[in-house]
Amino acid sequence: MQNNNLISRDLKHLWHPCSQMKDYEDFPPVEIISALGSILKTADGELIDIISSWWCKSLGHRHPKIHQAVISQMEKFEHVILANTTNELIVTLCEKILKFCPEYDRLFFCDSGSDAVEVAMKMSLQYHRQTGSAEKTEFLSLEKGYHGETILTLAAGDCGLYGEPFESLMPKIRKIQGIPYVQSIADWPGDDLCEQQWSSIEAFLEENKKTLSGIVVEPILQGAGGMNIYSPSFLKKLYDWCDANGVHLIADEILTGMGRLGYARAAELSCIVPHFSVMSKGLTAGFSPLACVLTTEDIYEAFYDDYESGKAFMHSNTYCGNAIGAAAALAALGVYEEEKTFERVRRDSSYLAGCVQEIADATGYLKNVRGVGFVAAAEIEVKGFEGKRLGYAVYREAVKRGILLRPLGNTLYLLPPLNISKKLLDKSVGLAVDSLRAVLGG
Repeated sequence: MQNNNLISRDLKHLWHPCSQMKDYEDFPPVEIISALGSILKTADGELIDIISSWWCKSLGHRHPKIHQAVISQMEKFEHVILANTTNELIVTLCEKILKFCPEYDRLFFCDSGSDAVEVAMKMSLQYHRQTGSAEKTEFLSLEKGYHGETILTLAAGDCGLYGEPFESLMPKIRKIQGIPYVQSIADWPGDDLCEQQWSSIEAFLEENKKTLSGIVVEPILQGAGGMNIYSPSFLKKLYDWCDANGVHLIADEILTGMGRLGYARAAELSCIVPHFSVMSKGLTAGFSPLACVLTTEDIYEAFYDDYESGKAFMHSNTYCGNAIGAAAALAALGVYEEEKTFERVRRDSSYLAGCVQEIADATGYLKNVRGVGFVAAAEIEVKGFEGKRLGYAVYREAVKRGILLRPLGNTLYLLPPLNISKKLLDKSVGLAVDSLRAVLGG
């Protein structure tokens, strides 16, 4: 049974993330006892972690090989300053990441995904200043995008719920509108929608190119903005325009990278190599915070000079490249290879999308079913319930029934560990159907 004393102590002191704490008065936090694979053991039973614990547990919980790698590293050292030191683990990890992403030459480690996106943006600005294009000081990003919670990444995002309280602090980053959204990418490259919308987008880009340092995007799939999928051909056109106009394309692969869309980089679906790619979440399979920025030798060379030139990139984070995260990442990359995880995602992507379609067909409450890689989503829409907080009500009901189904607003989505069994996916469908019916009738 849930420990009421623990809950009281929690609510007395702990300010939970991404929450209205008043909600906890009648929906207290779930006490987690342990976790293994796709299952969370709670004080009252079990929960299927169908959202990979904020999208990072790409190989489930406590994968034995990653677990052992972390324990083994802790017997040696857990963290040493990375400035002016090195070790076999971090160098091997660099080599391994670049084996997965051989189009790049250099990588810079960061503490978190938000931090890494900001690092890429700062690198872009400093690069232009040091290569004779000091007028390039602005950025663009996409409508409905999300890139993190620091001030600069909030400015690059387009999710008002997160950024509006801080607008007075945020630089102005304009958003590219009219993105060619699709329900799947099965029809690419025969994408008429992209052709129809590209001309107006290109005109907007041309207006801004003289002062534009970079464009920040989530490749193909936008996460927190509502699990929106856009045409790979649009991303290809955007990259080609950037490359032709001396503008950096910065790919935020925090959610989409390391297998979530079936490849090391989701941008591979568009056959492009962005000037910067940002990795986190699946990089360590959620075992430890770690992120990195991947870039090219050409960009690196713009910072390489005598110290007195002032060209060095002086960003630093206390825990960048920490050994615990590095050990987890190296082991996770090994598991992806050994278990052929990315291949499995490409093979079973349609099965996951079919799960959401099955929920929609069984209830009649879901619209705009869509999916790519190992992500599938739809909107909860019910006549007479417009403007209601349906996603939250379904979430509460789902927890009671044994599944951690935490919608984004009224967007219901499945984003399970990449190695979840089909048996658990099928069980999740039934639990989601039951939860929707319990809340909405039928």
